[in-house]
Amino acid sequence: MFEPVEVYQKDGKVLKIFHDDCNAESPRDWDNLGTMICFHRRYNLGDPHDHGDKDEFLFALLEEAIGDTTEAKRKLDNIRAKIDRKEFRKYGQYDKAVDDAILEIAEKCGYIILPLYLYDHGGLTMRTYPFSCPWDSGQVGWIYVGREKIRKEYGVKHVTKKVRDRVVAALESEVKTYSQWIEGDVYGFVLEDDKGNKINSCWGFFGTDWKKNGIVECAGEEWRAVVN
Repeated sequence: MFEPVEVYQKDGKVLKIFHDDCNAESPRDWDNLGTMICFHRRYNLGDPHDHGDKDEFLFALLEEAIGDTTEAKRKLDNIRAKIDRKEFRKYGQYDKAVDDAILEIAEKCGYIILPLYLYDHGGLTMRTYPFSCPWDSGQVGWIYVGREKIRKEYGVKHVTKKVRDRVVAALESEVKTYSQWIEGDVYGFVLEDDKGNKINSCWGFFGTDWKKNGIVECAGEEWRAVVN
């Protein structure tokens, strides 16, 4: 077996913590609140989807938010007509202006949408706000949830600011967990007796806080006073 990243001993038992390089399930296979749509030339990121590009996705989002294909097309035509194509293209901002206008309509329809940025340099990291290095990073998509799903999940009729803040925190948490997965920041443990016989093992713990990520709880509370 590969080398452990941490080893702890207590009462004749040995707790070994390893990188989970093979068994970690993608957190996007879980029952998530948000839908994560990404576009990248080299990597398959986020949730599976059939959108050919981000424009196709954004129109589908607009159509879903409005609930009518014809009205969505009319809205998109109006957006394009209002934006000065020549002026925005001069600064390379036309597509972004159209995208932002579509997202604004969806948000007015009760959708909560966060951008997704990827940093790609010797490994991958994702978060909901830009990285400082533009050469190795950029926006790759969005994570979003609609009003009806929010109402159902939180058992509310009205999405108040308090509920919205909880939703944003939940979406950010999903992105953080997914980033840990693509970074390889996932671990497991093997608990052995003093002769090296396996007593227990479990895998798929995210992050290096062994007391919070579930390893201590699973291995046994007696390890809480031992692990760092």
